[in-house]
Amino acid sequence: MTAYDRALELVDKLTAEGINATVDPRSATPPCVLIPPPRRTYDVACGYTAGWQVWALVPGTGTADAFKALDLLVDQVSAVFPVETAELASYSLTPDNPPFPAYRIEFSEGI
Repeated sequence: MTAYDRALELVDKLTAEGINATVDPRSATPPCVLIPPPRRTYDVACGYTAGWQVWALVPGTGTADAFKALDLLVDQVSAVFPVETAELASYSLTPDNPPFPAYRIEFSEGI
């Protein structure tokens, strides 16, 4: 299985729970979860540990509304994936647009 195939499976798991998710920043429309390629650690036979850093994105600026929306989205993702950490950040989908309020959500799995 490729990392891309696994990312698509992760998207399917999220969308099955009613969460807007994608692997392609061009189709990301916050509120959503963006799943980019994972960090790879070649520490298992015939594979690797994928360190996923998925992004929970919400529209707007860093207001209380964004806080509530991010809080809900991170909780929803945590119910689907074995989340290890979630760190407040910002994420820009394109260089010419302002960044969105975001959480970088991390978990690992063998592939």
